[in-house]
Amino acid sequence: MLFSRLGSFYRDPGGVAATCDSRRFPAVTPDLENGSHGPGTSGRLELKYLLSLDDAQRISRYLRSQLEVDRHARGKPGNAYTVRSVYFDSPGLICYHAKESGGLIRQKYRVRTYDEPGSAACFLERKARRGQVYRKEKARLTDAWLACLAARDVLGSAGGCPSVLQRLLYLMDRHAFVPMVLIAYEREAYVEFADQDTVRITIDRNLRAAAFPRLEGIHDEEDLRPILTHGAVLEVKFTDVVPQVLRQLTRRFPLLRRACSKYAASIENLVLNSPSPKEVWSHVRLF
Repeated sequence: MLFSRLGSFYRDPGGVAATCDSRRFPAVTPDLENGSHGPGTSGRLELKYLLSLDDAQRISRYLRSQLEVDRHARGKPGNAYTVRSVYFDSPGLICYHAKESGGLIRQKYRVRTYDEPGSAACFLERKARRGQVYRKEKARLTDAWLACLAARDVLGSAGGCPSVLQRLLYLMDRHAFVPMVLIAYEREAYVEFADQDTVRITIDRNLRAAAFPRLEGIHDEEDLRPILTHGAVLEVKFTDVVPQVLRQLTRRFPLLRRACSKYAASIENLVLNSPSPKEVWSHVRLF
């Protein structure tokens, strides 16, 4: 049986509340330059499940037998790569509270890169969500734009600046958005190319985080604290019809759908002085 006191990994995703910046769901026009990890998305569905480590291993073996390995994970140990993200929020945690209040409409901004320094490009992403449907706006960051972001330099960003960067700089100026947490984890990734859709299934392990990071420290490991050590997060992303592979997974394995917010769990453990990860997770027995 699932333990009752597990923070953001065990909250019901339903409810109606506020947005992070606007009462209307913001229209998203993907920037032309989106980098090697895919274009901006429109109208995708994302379902999340919390797994025990044993079930994560069993599901991993099943996925390897059924799906293609994601091109970014091919040739890597365990079909996995490291995801590193710096999330932005206001001092009053506007985005966090929109999530925790069950806000129907909300958004997050993050700088994301992968694996080791110099091995992958750096991207700025804005992930806007209405209910279960999310849209992503994404732009590859040049060194100059990273410098503008680190310096909170609105004027210096002029001249071909991606719209997603303009929006974040506005929030940094208007609502004092700052880098709030650095989150890292290993992502095992698979894809299925269905008719008029691409299904992506990932398993995230070894979630760790640090509060109030510097952008230039996105690859730092020394200050990261474990957030989820006794489990893994399964994510299934698709556009319209529930994919057949998910139906098969739910028949074969004891999947329990949950709101598994890595950002919210990191905020609670590192910023809001909730119980330490060791206290929260040590007596968890999943399934």
